[in-house]
Amino acid sequence: MSSVATDESASTAERWGAALLIVVAVVLHATVLLNARPLQSANDRSRWCTVWSLVERGTFQIDEIRQVPGWDSIDIIYDDGHFYSTKPPLLTVIVAGVTWCAQRLTGWSLEEQTQPVTALVLLVVNIVPFAISLLVLWKLLNRVAQSSWSRLFVLATASFATLATPFLMTLNNHTVAVVGVICGLYALERILSDELPRGWAFALCGLSAGWACANELPAAAFGLATFVLAARKSIRQTILWYAPAALIPIIAFLATNVIATGSWKPTYANYGSSKYNFVVDGIPSYWSDPDGVDRNLDSPAVYFLHSTIGHHGIFSLTPLFLLALVGWLASGSLRNQALKSLIRLGAVMSVIVIAFYMTRFDNYNYGGVSCSLRWALWLIPFWLLALVPVVDFGARFTAMRWLQVVLFGLSAMSAWLPIENPWQQPWLFKRMEAWRWIDYTRKPAPLPRTLWTWFLTVPEVGATAEDSPWIEFTCAGLDGAILRRRLAVQKQADNPQSGFVEIDVQEALEDQPLVKVRQFAIDVKRFSEGAPVIDCVRWLSDVSAPQKVSDLTFIRGLPLKKEYRAGKIRYLRLPMRDDAFRCQTAAATVDFPVDDPLYQYRCDTWLCDELPFGVAQFEIRVTDVESGGLIRHEHWTATDCYPAPAVAAPHSSKNPQ
Repeated sequence: MSSVATDESASTAERWGAALLIVVAVVLHATVLLNARPLQSANDRSRWCTVWSLVERGTFQIDEIRQVPGWDSIDIIYDDGHFYSTKPPLLTVIVAGVTWCAQRLTGWSLEEQTQPVTALVLLVVNIVPFAISLLVLWKLLNRVAQSSWSRLFVLATASFATLATPFLMTLNNHTVAVVGVICGLYALERILSDELPRGWAFALCGLSAGWACANELPAAAFGLATFVLAARKSIRQTILWYAPAALIPIIAFLATNVIATGSWKPTYANYGSSKYNFVVDGIPSYWSDPDGVDRNLDSPAVYFLHSTIGHHGIFSLTPLFLLALVGWLASGSLRNQALKSLIRLGAVMSVIVIAFYMTRFDNYNYGGVSCSLRWALWLIPFWLLALVPVVDFGARFTAMRWLQVVLFGLSAMSAWLPIENPWQQPWLFKRMEAWRWIDYTRKPAPLPRTLWTWFLTVPEVGATAEDSPWIEFTCAGLDGAILRRRLAVQKQADNPQSGFVEIDVQEALEDQPLVKVRQFAIDVKRFSEGAPVIDCVRWLSDVSAPQKVSDLTFIRGLPLKKEYRAGKIRYLRLPMRDDAFRCQTAAATVDFPVDDPLYQYRCDTWLCDELPFGVAQFEIRVTDVESGGLIRHEHWTATDCYPAPAVAAPHSSKNPQ
C-alpha cells in the first residue's frame, strides 16, 4: 500500500458516484426537513424560545414566549426573576441571526409561521453544513482509503446510516459539532501527511476544533489533541494559524455566555442548584423530580451496558461501528501514518468521552428522550475513519462485502425509523419495553381510596346554606357558548344522623341564573370508604328510572360502573389564585353499546384536595370504537368555589409529588 493517497485517487466514474450519493443524501434530508413538525421537543423548544426572544425582544429571557401554547420547555432555569434556556447561547445567537434574515426576506414570523420559518432556518443551519461535511469527508477519503468500495461505502454510511441523520431535522448542537470534527480531521490529515502543510490547514484545524469544543464540552479533549499534533508538526504554524483560529469560536462561546448569564460557565453547570430546582407560581421545575429515563435509575455497569450494546447502544443501534473496533485494533499495521494517527486519536477520544459520561452519576439518562446516545454523536467522524482500513481489506472478499452491506442496512434502519423526530426512544428501547426487559416508568401514587366517581370527596355541610361548600365549572360548547355547572352541598338530607348529604347540581348558559337540574343524596361514610355509586346514592323524591340512570351516569362520569385508575401528578392553573394547583390525574374507560354502534366512554379527572369535592377539572370523551370518530367531548374546568382555597400552594419544592 502507498503511504498516502491523493485527492485525485478516485476515477471519474467514482467521482460521479460520490456526487450522486451526496446530492441524493442532501435532497432526501432536505425533503424530510421541509415536512417535519417544528418545536419537536423540550430540547429544541428551549433553543427556539431564546431565538424568538433575541429576534423579537433583544433579550435572552424567555418569560414571554414560553407562555405561548406549544412553546414551553423543561430545559429552563429560573434566575433573578426570569426564565432562561439551559442551552449554551452561541449556536442560538447564530440561529437568531439566520432567523432574523429569514423573517426579513419572507415577511414571515417565527411565532405565526413556525413551520416554514424553522424549516428554512434549519436548511441553512443543518443541511448546508451537512452537505459541506460530506464533500470534505469525500476529499479526506480520497487521501486515506485505498479502494473505490471503501471510499463510496464510508461516504454512504455518513450520508444515510448514522444516528446523526435524524437530528438534522431539529435544532441541536450535535450535528454542527459533527461538521466541525469532520473538517478538523481533514485539516489535521493534511497537516500530518503533507510535507510542507500550508497555513490554511492549521487555521481550518484550529477553527474546526474550537467550534467542536464550543458545541460539545468533552470535545475540549479533541481541541487539545489537535493542538499537540499540529504543534509537533510545526510549532510556528500552530501559533501563527491554529491558535488564533481556534480562539474565535471559543471566545465567542465565552462572550455569549457572559452576556446571556453573567458567567463564563455553561448554564448546565448549575444542574442541581436552585436555578434548576425552582418553584414558580406553585409549579416546581421538572428537574426537581424528573421522570422516565431522567430519573437516573441505572447503576454504572448497567448504564455502560445500555450505552454500548443495550437500548441506547452505540453498537446495538449502529452495528456497522463494530467494524470500527476492528479498525482500532488493526491500526498498528497501517503504513499510512496520518491515517494511523487519526484512527488512534479516535480511539482515545472515544475512551475519554465514554469514561467522562460514565462518571457523570447525576446524568445517567442516555441523553433523555432521544433516539440515540446524544452525547456520543460528535464521535461519529472518528468511527467513520476507523472503518476505512477494515472496509478496504474486506473489499477483496465478496462475503465481507455482503457482511458490510447487512451491517449498513441495520444501521440505516436505526437512523431512518425516527427520521421525522429524533426526540423519541430508539426502536430497541421500545422493543425492550414491550418485552418487559426494561421499565423506566414511574408507578403512579395510589389514590386515597377506591374511586368510582370523577370527584374525590363530599364536603362537610356548613352551618347555614350560605356557608355550605360549592364549586363551579365552565365548559365551552360547540357553538362557543360558555356553559356553567355548579355542585353544591345544600343541607343534611333527612336528619343529621342519617349520614346522607344532599347534593344539588345547577347549570346555566354564560351569565344566566343557575337552574337546578339534578338532586340526589350521598352516604358520606360509604362514599369515603370507596363503595360503588349505586350503594351510596339515593334520591330524595320520586324520580323516573331514566332520570336515575342519567344521574348515575353523571356521578360516575361513565354509563357503567368502572373503577378509576391513578395517573400522574399535574399542575393546573385556575382563576381562583395565582399559584397552580397540584393535582393527581385519574381515568376510567368503558365500552357501551348505543343502538347498534359500540361507543367508548372515557372520563379523565384532575383530583385536588384543596378544592371542594376534591376536583379541579374533568373531561369526558365519547368515541365510536369502530371508526375512532369523536362523538362527544366535554372539558370542564373549575373557575370558582367556596370556601376559597389558600392563596399560596402548600407543596414543597423538595418533594413536588
